[in-house]
Amino acid sequence: MIKISAHIRKFFRKILSSIAFYPSAIALLFLIFSLVMVSIEYKPFLVPLREFLDNLLVKGPENARLILGTLMGSLISLMVFSFSMVMVVLSQASSTLSPRVIPALVGKKYHQVVLGVYLGSIVYCLILITNIHVTPEKTEIPSLGILIAIFLGITCLGMFIYFIDSISRSIQVDTIMEEIFNGTRSKMRSVDNQDEEDIDLPEMDGWKVILTKETGYLKQIHVPSLKAIAEKESIKIAVVTNPGFFLVKNYPFIMVDKPVTEDIENKIRTACTFYAEEHVGDHYLFGFKQISEIAVKALSPGINDPGTAVKAIDLLSILFIDRMNLREKLYETGSDGQPVLYLPEVSLDYLLYHNIMPIRKYGESDAAVMFNILECLKNLIYADSSQKGYERVLVRYISDLRETIVANNFTPLDHEQFNHLIFKINEHLKYSDPIQML
Repeated sequence: MIKISAHIRKFFRKILSSIAFYPSAIALLFLIFSLVMVSIEYKPFLVPLREFLDNLLVKGPENARLILGTLMGSLISLMVFSFSMVMVVLSQASSTLSPRVIPALVGKKYHQVVLGVYLGSIVYCLILITNIHVTPEKTEIPSLGILIAIFLGITCLGMFIYFIDSISRSIQVDTIMEEIFNGTRSKMRSVDNQDEEDIDLPEMDGWKVILTKETGYLKQIHVPSLKAIAEKESIKIAVVTNPGFFLVKNYPFIMVDKPVTEDIENKIRTACTFYAEEHVGDHYLFGFKQISEIAVKALSPGINDPGTAVKAIDLLSILFIDRMNLREKLYETGSDGQPVLYLPEVSLDYLLYHNIMPIRKYGESDAAVMFNILECLKNLIYADSSQKGYERVLVRYISDLRETIVANNFTPLDHEQFNHLIFKINEHLKYSDPIQML
């Protein structure tokens, strides 16, 4: 059952992240609605409504075909133009920001809903135009349905205007970074473990190692499934690999406190999902990575936008502080209140090295970027003043950054500004030697 649910999760992730999902679903709903309208158009209970709206209803079959044909042609043009704009946004985001932000842009629900309403309205008009019947005995015109089609056309025009505004905002790098930032903070709040009792991890000597059976990026750990397995089998499970890591076949990534059957091992494996996309909703690590990659891309010679890198560093500094407020150990308890599942937590050291150091490398000759990185580390020192235990880690990175500054030919005025920050940092150091001035 767990294996089936794992495959279902993976399948639904693929479907829901597709740009065609919402348009297809909405078009299907419009198809059903159009068939219902055609079937009830001439029912007696709608006669009073038709008489009340008589001045708004289409009378002649030629007028009906003309209106529906015009609506279909216009909506097809709107849909093609809107889809083209989405492709332009995705192409520009990939080339100027980072390919890793594409899944989030593709997953924007509003853009998919707009395309779906366009497509659904076209399907609706097609069904209506095929149900205009003219015979010597009588003429059947779905005039009430045509009136609804006219209102749908007006609605699509309004949605197109809002679509243009949304696209123009979503293509801006500040908007994209803010969305990634907010999603990352939200994910960190969802795993906030400050109220949990701090525990020591058990000794894992003698624990059985479970190896991977596939190659790829570990993107998601389904905690409820692992917790259910641990309680049912009366075992303790420890995940020893962070999400986002690339794992080869037969790599040790999970440990259990006692031997289990091959069937249980497979159930444990299927609770871990491997796929290519990086969704911030799966783990906050991906949000750090995407913001850092945007900053690095902005510092590339082809783009040369240090302002974007500076803002990315500012956002990362806030996220680092949020990470510092989390406990180092994550665990899930069973029904008896005892820990049954131990989860890896990405260390601040790892986040700093893999997200700040690349920016330092590509921006080492830019005084504004280096100043902002030092400012970021200074803010982390301030945030650690309540003795969270990160001072020595931060001092290592500050000292390394100082060596990079010394190796570059900055002006005396630049050194003066750097020294001012170093002085502020030294004022808040409690357990480390002062940083040497430039």
